[in-house]
Amino acid sequence: MSHIGNANKMVSKTPRTDRQPYITAGFNQFVKIGFARQLERQLAGANKRIKELEAKVDELNDLKKWLEGR
Repeated sequence: MSHIGNANKMVSKTPRTDRQPYITAGFNQFVKIGFARQLERQLAGANKRIKELEAKVDELNDLKKWLEGR
């Protein structure tokens, strides 16, 4: 058994969206608006958390500099 896995299998970068049923209009495919809104809310929450964590890192770096200067 290979630890690399199946090299012929394509791994999607959007597996959750790929699993959703599509609405087709003309040549375009769309996911339902409720799912799209859920993704937007989760993205906004993740971006907010990233900013909070970056602020904490800045605070810790400032504290580290202050402690080294004592």
